[in-house]
Amino acid sequence: MRRNRINRCKPLLGTYVDVSIEADLDDEQLLDISIDAFEAISRVHDKLGFHSPESELSEVNRWSQSGTKEPIPISEDLRTVMELALQLSAASEGLFDVTIAPRLVQQGSLPHLHHDAILSGTGNWQDVHLTEDGLAFSAPVLIDLGGIAKGYAVDQAIERIAANKMHVDIKLNVNAGGDLYLSNWQEESVGVRYPDEPNKHYEMPMLAPALATSACYFSEQDSVMIHPGSGEALVRGYSVSVFAEQCMLADALTKLAFLNPRDSRVIRQFKGRAFLLDSQNGLLEL
Repeated sequence: MRRNRINRCKPLLGTYVDVSIEADLDDEQLLDISIDAFEAISRVHDKLGFHSPESELSEVNRWSQSGTKEPIPISEDLRTVMELALQLSAASEGLFDVTIAPRLVQQGSLPHLHHDAILSGTGNWQDVHLTEDGLAFSAPVLIDLGGIAKGYAVDQAIERIAANKMHVDIKLNVNAGGDLYLSNWQEESVGVRYPDEPNKHYEMPMLAPALATSACYFSEQDSVMIHPGSGEALVRGYSVSVFAEQCMLADALTKLAFLNPRDSRVIRQFKGRAFLLDSQNGLLEL
């Protein structure tokens, strides 16, 4: 059988998700694999999305606001993402903080939904406690998993396909709004946009299976990149790209690199490689 290819795109996770699969399979088999990938991504979208009042994350946010100190049971998906989020918060001394959502709501980057009561925000990542029984809170918080959940969704699609790949060689690309996974990454290069010239790209080799980029592309007013310490909405003239073994980790580490490009210790601790790109200086490894 000749080498065959399918490309599909769906709106999920607040962006467009592209799935490309190449293998010695017929059209129907490739379609089935792509359906598996999108099912895995949709599962994460439905559970961990901030925008839906019916999501598991929204249920957790309502629980936090209720004032109860008892933990709320959570899914394995949410546990996996929150475990990494809290590890990064501790390692970065709060520079990575998924409880920044009240500021994102205030600036219009996230919907108000049912969270109006705590837009001032009384807690931070230190008030979120992951226990054997679920998540507990020592103060009301508002969690947005945003990009880290998007990266996790890509990772889940990859795992789903790997578990059902029918013992054939599959070349797989998944791109969720800049969170990119390439199965044959050693053979590939990628174009990263210049922040001040988004139609211009810097070509660089893939250095790991996963890549994520953060920048203020097309920003005119407030950026959705918020500094957890100052609450300031940051607009910068550079982008940061991080290579890692997983998209979830790569996406999370871009936030640290963007907020403090002068200190890459946490990025190296989690075995990422970070690069800063701007029009004046070109590409610089952090």
